[in-house]
Amino acid sequence: MKKYFIILIISLSLFAEENINPEELDINNSFITKYEYGKMLFNNPRGIGCNNCHGDDARGKKIVEFKHIINEHTTNNKKEFNCSLVAPDIKYVEYDIFSKKINSKKNENLKFEKEQVCDKLIYQANVMPTYFLVEDEIEAIYYYIQNMKTKK
Repeated sequence: MKKYFIILIISLSLFAEENINPEELDINNSFITKYEYGKMLFNNPRGIGCNNCHGDDARGKKIVEFKHIINEHTTNNKKEFNCSLVAPDIKYVEYDIFSKKINSKKNENLKFEKEQVCDKLIYQANVMPTYFLVEDEIEAIYYYIQNMKTKK
C-alpha cells in the first residue's frame, strides 16, 4: 500500500510541474539568470561579441576610419572620401527594431545617392554578423542591455 501511495504522490507532483505557467516563474530562479545569460550572449553570441563593435556600454563606437579614392577615367581626376564605420548605439533602441536588425540580411534593393560613397561602401561590406539567434537569445541580450550596470 505504501508503494502505491508513493507512486501516486510522485505522479501527481510530476503532473503538477508540467502545468506551471512559464509567465509565473521568477526569471532569476534558475541556474543562470536572464541578466547573466544576456551578458554572456552580448559578450560572445556566436564568435564576435556585440561589445566589440557597440562597446561595453552598448552605446556604439567608431570601429574604423578609412579613405576611399575614386579615379575618374574621363578627367583623370581623383576623388578622395574620408569614411568612418561607426557601430550605432543600441542601448535605447525599441525591442521590435532591435530584434529585426539582429538577424536581418541587407536589402539588395537599397539605393544610394552618388555622393553617398561611404554609406554605400559600408552598407555593401555588410559588417554586422548574422548570428542566427533564436527569440529567447535576442530577448536575453535586450534584457541585459536595458538593465546593464554602469561601471564606476
